[in-house]
Amino acid sequence: MAARISLFLGKGGVGRTTLACAFAIDRAAAGERVLLLSLVANDDPSSRIAHEAAGVDAGGRLTLLSVDPRRLVDDVVRRITRLGPMVEFILHHPSYDSLVDIVPGVREMATFHLVAKKREEGFDRIVVDAPATGHGIHFLEAPEKSARILAGSLRARAEELRAMLQDQAVTDVVLVTLAEEMPVRETVELADALARQGFRVDNVAVNKWLPPFFEHAGSRAVLAKLTEEPAARAAFQREVDGRSPIDVQEWLAALGIVAAQRAEAKSHLAELGALDAKLSIVPLIPDSSQRLLKVAAAMRAPPGGVP
Repeated sequence: MAARISLFLGKGGVGRTTLACAFAIDRAAAGERVLLLSLVANDDPSSRIAHEAAGVDAGGRLTLLSVDPRRLVDDVVRRITRLGPMVEFILHHPSYDSLVDIVPGVREMATFHLVAKKREEGFDRIVVDAPATGHGIHFLEAPEKSARILAGSLRARAEELRAMLQDQAVTDVVLVTLAEEMPVRETVELADALARQGFRVDNVAVNKWLPPFFEHAGSRAVLAKLTEEPAARAAFQREVDGRSPIDVQEWLAALGIVAAQRAEAKSHLAELGALDAKLSIVPLIPDSSQRLLKVAAAMRAPPGGVP
């Protein structure tokens, strides 16, 4: 049986690669034969997995492969042209770079061709850590764009790849984001654009979710009193003086910032909750020890309330 595909999309800085690694090693630990395909330039996930998932028994079922989409295009050119040594002259000609940049979807098509080929190599799942993009729709719509300008067998191949990506029985799409204004706005726009193009978003993973601070009514009352009443603040400062090097004013300012960030994050989470997809909340995990296992557990958990 051909492998299932899990595509992880998200702009740079949201933790897409961390979540892709966590999901891949979790699936391998669960018994699946997994290929983690990294398309991120100059990134090798092996060191991250070795450090952040130390001690996980994947039973030799996890295979890591980092590829450069540009090199995939070069390999395709070598196979198609069959010009021998002459092809290297073409690949290093300045005009070749311009051609690769101009032709729509050429890197993506080479990538999806590789994914389709790897599906038949005995894996149960292929996890694709896609390149960081501001708008992942361009990544997934490449086969359709290519089909418009190609003919014959090349066009048929482009249509096959598009069908593979749109088939919900074959491909999962995971959007990784942060509970911040710009990442959330781009995630909502991407989800809408994907739906219009016939792609279903299976999971929206909100990364680095802040833990609750001073959300209990009693805790909020204490914080409000210390913030609003100078006399209470001075009395508290006198109590801690000599016992701890805490500056109460700095402490209150820090708590206020965290509380404001969490309140803003909650409002953004409501926007993501309106999407037709599972919403996974991945907590902020400062300690890198076993981080990938904790991330995977959060992604695996059923949807629930705001933690």
